[in-house]
Formats: sequence, C-alpha cells, structure tokens
Amino acid sequence: MLLNRKKINRIAKWFAIFLALIFALSGIVLGVGSKTGNVFAGCAQNSSNVSASSSVKDRENYLLGQIKKNPNDTVSIAQLATLYAGDDVKRYQDAINWFNKYLTLVPKDVNVRLEMGNIYLNDLNDPASAAKILTQATTVDPTNTDAFLELGLAEKNALQNQAAIQAWTRYLQLAPNSSYASQIKDQINQLAHPAQTGPSTTAAPPGAPAPASH
Repeated sequence: MLLNRKKINRIAKWFAIFLALIFALSGIVLGVGSKTGNVFAGCAQNSSNVSASSSVKDRENYLLGQIKKNPNDTVSIAQLATLYAGDDVKRYQDAINWFNKYLTLVPKDVNVRLEMGNIYLNDLNDPASAAKILTQATTVDPTNTDAFLELGLAEKNALQNQAAIQAWTRYLQLAPNSSYASQIKDQINQLAHPAQTGPSTTAAPPGAPAPASH
C-alpha cells in the first residue's frame, strides 16, 4: 500500500506536544484548531479575558498584542501560526509567514519545519515548497527520520523521483525496522524501475500530483 498523507499526518501530531510544552512554560495554553479545544490559563490576569471559546479574531488580537509588546515572543508567535493553521481558520499562508518569523528567532527548530512541510504538502498542495523546508530540516538534524520520511513524499509529489529515492534511502538507513520500511522499499523500487513495476496500483494522496511516467 502506498504511504499516504493520512499516515504522514501522524508525524505532525507530536509537534502539538512540542507546542504544549511551550505553552505550559509560558503559562498560556491556547485552543487553536484543536477538535478537543484548550483554554487560556491565567486569563484572569489579562484584561482581554480571552478564552478558547473566544472568537478567532479575539484570540488573534490577543496574540498580536502580545507580540507587539515583545516582538521576540516566540511562544505567542508559534501560537499565532498554529491558530492560523487550525482547521477552523485555514489561513495557511499566514501560518507559514508566522512560522518563518519564528524560525528567524529559533533557526534550529526542526519541529516547526516539519509542521510547515505538512502544511505545504497537505493544505497548500505545494510539494516543491514542502521539499525545500523539509530539506532544511534534514540539514539541521541529519538523523531525523520523520524529516526524511516526509521529504521523500514531498519530492515524489513534486515529481522529483531521484530526490525522493535519496530521501527514502536515507530514511531506511536510519530506521530499517520501522513500520513504514516495507512500503518505502516498494516505493523506491517503483520509482527506480518504473518500466518493470508499471504504474502504481494505489491512488496518490488526495490533491497530490500523479507519479511521473518515464
């Protein structure tokens, strides 16, 4: 079975854990696009009285106000980006812009690059941009298996088959016994020998370009 983007989406879920840790350190936990919904902690200390039930505009204004007070407030910047990327907002390009601002302050953050790659690939249908940011992630952390796994999919969807093979080969070197290993090997074989394997019998992820034919 072809590795699909629903499985790739699982990679990004641990990014939420990363954000939750940041939020906890800041004393603020914001519900942004989550189906479960979170709340602001310590809102009684803020005249804005913003909560998870507040409108998107109110939450946006609160975070923009925090950033105006401190342009280097990485917590609020990450929260704002995540707000824009939420399923109930879908302002994906705004999310990308704020994640980029975050990276100017925290340039070594692989987690944010993985999240950006996920947005480019699944929400903006821009696998070339996804591949670019995910390549950065592999440069920052050359042992990050998730980055190579998602990079391979981005390159494949961008019709860059050799680049996909390289990314997935590196993934297999780092995680030879992963649950995806068999699927990735099949994908590499199909990309390396299209004449022998023929066209893939499994549909590409929704919205993704069809594999290139040679």
